[in-house]
Amino acid sequence: MVRDVSAGHHVVVVDDDDRLLALARLALQKQAIRVTTAGTAEDAWSLIEADPPDLVILDIVLPDVSGWELLRHIRERRDCLVMLLSGRDSDVDKARGLDLGADDYLTKPFSFLEFEARVRALLRRAPLREPSPKPEPGRG
Repeated sequence: MVRDVSAGHHVVVVDDDDRLLALARLALQKQAIRVTTAGTAEDAWSLIEADPPDLVILDIVLPDVSGWELLRHIRERRDCLVMLLSGRDSDVDKARGLDLGADDYLTKPFSFLEFEARVRALLRRAPLREPSPKPEPGRG
């Protein structure tokens, strides 16, 4: 049985390209995935700390801190999946990203059909999280 990946998953997409962020948001939201986006590593870490995601989709080249560094930081402190999304397409970069703990590596430019399929494949492996408790009527 294949798990439904649309049920309540949260994905953070980190890239300094606003157009890519908007397209990724649309592609994921049409799958009923909750998406937050960030253009810098600092903003991404704030989002990750405030609302831990199931998956982080992370560019390597960011304006403040490298994606490599943010990946290390995530691996030290969080248990979530990470997909690197980068224009760096050398085998050395791919191996480095996977060796640093990335769960997948997709090079730009990419097909959104493949992007969506890779996200679904990763989210099938995401740990099941308990839904957050709903307040009782008349409370909170």
